[in-house]
Amino acid sequence: MGRIALVQTVHLLPGKADEAVRWLRDGEIIRRQWGMNEQIILRKSYDPSVYMVVQIWESLDAYNKWKNSEERGHSLEEGRRFRVREPSVIYEVV
Repeated sequence: MGRIALVQTVHLLPGKADEAVRWLRDGEIIRRQWGMNEQIILRKSYDPSVYMVVQIWESLDAYNKWKNSEERGHSLEEGRRFRVREPSVIYEVV
C-alpha cells in the first residue's frame, strides 16, 4: 500500500477555534518528521464550529508509527481541551 489519507471531522469547543487551528498547524511540523506529507484544515461554511482535517501520509506504516508514539499521546492530550472529534477514517491514495 502506498500513501494514505487520514480524514477526521473535528467539532471545536466554543471560543477555541483560533487556538485549536494554531495547535493543529504547530503539530504539523512534528507529524512531518514522522512521515506526514501534507495537512489540509477545512472549516464548514455553514457551521464554523465544524472542521475537517485531511492528512496525507507517506504510508500506513508511517502513520501507525506516529499513532503509537509518545509524541502523539502528548499531542492528543493537549488537543482534548479544544475539541471533540469523530473517529478518523483512513483512505488509500490512488
